[in-house]
Amino acid sequence: MTSADNRIDELVARIKRRASMADYVFLPAYPPHKTPNPMGRYTVAVDTRSVGSKRYFIGNRIGQSRQGYIGRFELCLRVYAPERTSGSALLRATAMLMDAAEAADSEGWIRSFALSGIGFDTASRTEYRDVVLTLEILIGEEGYGWTS
Repeated sequence: MTSADNRIDELVARIKRRASMADYVFLPAYPPHKTPNPMGRYTVAVDTRSVGSKRYFIGNRIGQSRQGYIGRFELCLRVYAPERTSGSALLRATAMLMDAAEAADSEGWIRSFALSGIGFDTASRTEYRDVVLTLEILIGEEGYGWTS
């Protein structure tokens, strides 16, 4: 497990600890045939994927310079609705999840949010909606002293 994975896991743990998330169950992403059935509570399937990295450089020739890599990741939080809930309840649940994620991001890793349309999972016979967070995390840094 990389340090970026550990940092993302810590972000998810902080989201889970928010008071507004007390009624949510967080699980690792799983294949659709392993989806819990029936759903009694809002269930969040957590999946992470790397979408690349970019090199950065900060500084100039007379000051201190720093360079390294910033990793880009997508954190997909698929929210499954409990049985017998409406689409508007699912919308409210995903909005609460986005608010919790924003409040838990003390490092400023979240660059954007994307919200999918409402889908239907045939295996669990329930509606779901994806909240995708695009994260940028410092994954490598090289420091240099004063240059002339």
